[in-house]
Amino acid sequence: MNRPFPPQAVTAPPRPSLAVLVAVSALQPFALNVLAPATPALARTFATDYATIQLTLGLYLLAVAVTQVVIGPISDRFGRRPCVIGGVALFTIGSFAGAFAFDTVTLLAARVVQAAGGGTAFALARAIVRDTSERDEAASRIGYLTMVMVVAPMVAPFVGGVIDSHLGWRAIFGVKTLFGVAVLAYAFAVLGETAPKTHLTSVGDMLRAFPLLLGDRGFLGYALAMSFTSAAFFAFIAGAPFVVVESMGRSADVYGAFFALTALGYMVGNFVSGRYALRMGTDLMVTIGTVLSLAAIGAEVVLIAMMPWTPVTLFLPLVVNAVGNGLTMPGATAGALSARPEAAGTAAGVAGALQLGLGALVSFITGAAVVAAPTALIAVMAICIVASFAAHRCGRSGRSR
Repeated sequence: MNRPFPPQAVTAPPRPSLAVLVAVSALQPFALNVLAPATPALARTFATDYATIQLTLGLYLLAVAVTQVVIGPISDRFGRRPCVIGGVALFTIGSFAGAFAFDTVTLLAARVVQAAGGGTAFALARAIVRDTSERDEAASRIGYLTMVMVVAPMVAPFVGGVIDSHLGWRAIFGVKTLFGVAVLAYAFAVLGETAPKTHLTSVGDMLRAFPLLLGDRGFLGYALAMSFTSAAFFAFIAGAPFVVVESMGRSADVYGAFFALTALGYMVGNFVSGRYALRMGTDLMVTIGTVLSLAAIGAEVVLIAMMPWTPVTLFLPLVVNAVGNGLTMPGATAGALSARPEAAGTAAGVAGALQLGLGALVSFITGAAVVAAPTALIAVMAICIVASFAAHRCGRSGRSR
C-alpha cells in the first residue's frame, strides 16, 4: 500500500492548555448566537424585511462550513498557529466592520468575514487536540473542550439581548471586537505550533488529501457518526420550539427552561467522556452514547403512543438522548481526525463542513415537517440517531481493516 505522504521524523509538539483552545473555539458559536436577539432592530435600522436580516445567520453558517473545508489543508501545509492567529484576526476585523455597517450588504459582508475567522479557529482547535494527543486521549480532551463550549451558545443570546436593550445592536459588534482582540493577544502569547512534521508539503499533497479522506471508510464512518448525532440536535433546535409553543400551547419560557435541561444533559455526557474515554476507549464511549440515544428515542416513541404529549414527556427522554450525544461526539470526532493523522487539519475541516451542512439540511426539513405533523420532529431525530449508530459501526469496521 502506497504511503500518501513522505515519512519524516516526528517530534512531540508542545501541548497548549485547554483554556486557550476554549477561547479560540468560543468565538464562532458566541458570535453566531449573540446577534440573534437584535435581528428585529437590524430590520428596523436598515428598513428591510426580516427574511433578509435572517441571512446574518444563514450566510454565517455557510461561511463557517466553506471555511472549514479550505482551512484544514492550508493548516496542514503552513501550520496551525499562523492559521489560528490569522483566523482570530479576521474575526476581529469582521466584528469591527459590523459595528460601522451602513447598509444590509455591508452588514452581511462583515458577518461573512467574521464567520470565516471564527470558523477557522473553531475547526483548528480540534485539529490541535489531535496533534498533541493520542486517539483516546484526544477524545477525552475534546469532551472537556465541548463541555465548556456548550456554555457559549447558552449565554450568548442573553448577553446579546441585554446589550441590545441598553446600548443598541452596534454595541454587540463592539463587544465581539473586544473579545476578538483579547483572544488574539492570548493566542499570540501562548499558542505554539502543533502540526506534526509530516504535514502536507505541496499543493499536490493538499489536493490529494481530500479523495484519500473521502475514500477512507474509517474517516467517513466516524465523520458521519458525529454529523448525524449533531443533525439530531439541529432537528431538535428547529422543531422543538414550534412543538412546545404552537402545538402544545405553552409559553416560550417553558421551552427555554426545558431546553436548559437538555443542554445540561449534553454537558454531563461530555464530562463523562472527558473523564473516562482514556480509560474505557473511544469506541466503547461512542457505542454507549449511540445505544443510549437509541433507547431514549425509543422511549419517546412509546410515550407518544401511550400518554398525552406534554413538555415533560417530550423533554425527559431527550435529556437522556442529550447525554448520549455528549458521549458520542468527542469519540466520533477523535476517530475522524485519527483516520489520517498526517492530514488532521484537512480531516477537521471536512468533518466540520459535513457536520454543518448536514445539520443545516436536517433543520430545514424538520422546520417544514413539524408544521404539518409535530411528531415529525421525533421521526427525523430517530432517523438521524439510527444513522449515527450505523455510521459508527461502519467506521469501526473500516478502522479495523
